[in-house]
Amino acid sequence: MRKLSFSLILLLGFVSFNAQAAEEDQPPYGVVFGQIYDAMEHKTLKRRGNVRSVKLRTADRPTDTEELRAEICDEYGLQIITWRSYIRSLSSTAARHIEITEEFTVKYGKPKLRRGSAFWQAKGFVVVAKIRSKDKIHQNQIRYFGPKNEPCFEKLIIHQQQQLKNK
Repeated sequence: MRKLSFSLILLLGFVSFNAQAAEEDQPPYGVVFGQIYDAMEHKTLKRRGNVRSVKLRTADRPTDTEELRAEICDEYGLQIITWRSYIRSLSSTAARHIEITEEFTVKYGKPKLRRGSAFWQAKGFVVVAKIRSKDKIHQNQIRYFGPKNEPCFEKLIIHQQQQLKNK
């Protein structure tokens, strides 16, 4: 009986650990990469070739969210999510960047760092956190890149190059 109890506890611990680890690699905000969105539900902000930019409507977002945007490819569905915080002072933005980096390091492991941005590789997507500074305005920004973002945006670049040639 003792062996059975120990084995059961060990098995339950292993199952809950695996469920937690799998959960951590889930895309954020309750979305799924590749998901197709109804244009009537999510207002299109901009259309460029095969990509629509929309404001993402979801209740699953940080309280300091200024904007949550999705890039949706015609062939591959949702491929990029961009989260931006409210506008902050540079010191407040830097402090929040440290919090975000620590949180994501727990979820995804040690980041790669390049020019103030932190990069993580998750199962099926890449995460980039940085401080966005433009015209003395500072925001925290997190971008999630889905598994098919490269072929989607390669097609967009070809489309944009053709547009330039036709002008």
